[in-house]
Amino acid sequence: RQIDPMPVILGKAEYPQNLPAEMKKLTGEAIGIDAMALAEEAGSTKSVNMALLGVAAAFLHLPAESWQKAIAATVPPKTVETNQKAFALGYAAAKDRK
Repeated sequence: RQIDPMPVILGKAEYPQNLPAEMKKLTGEAIGIDAMALAEEAGSTKSVNMALLGVAAAFLHLPAESWQKAIAATVPPKTVETNQKAFALGYAAAKDRK
């Protein structure tokens, strides 16, 4: 999903065209994942950040279980299940695309 940064909103810049390809040029690797859809599947669009964290974690060298423990220890208790599910969905989606 496109989220316009402030310079674009203010008309001082244009949103980059073909952003995934441009990111791949810069980083050597880029994937596109609809984190909002994953958050919705997990039960709350408010957990989109956890879906994105799951995507990022798939590229790092810490086990998913460590991330899940950190989520359980830091989010409000009533949101643990939804946040952990969103993380897991993001993690799995990234692993499937690598």
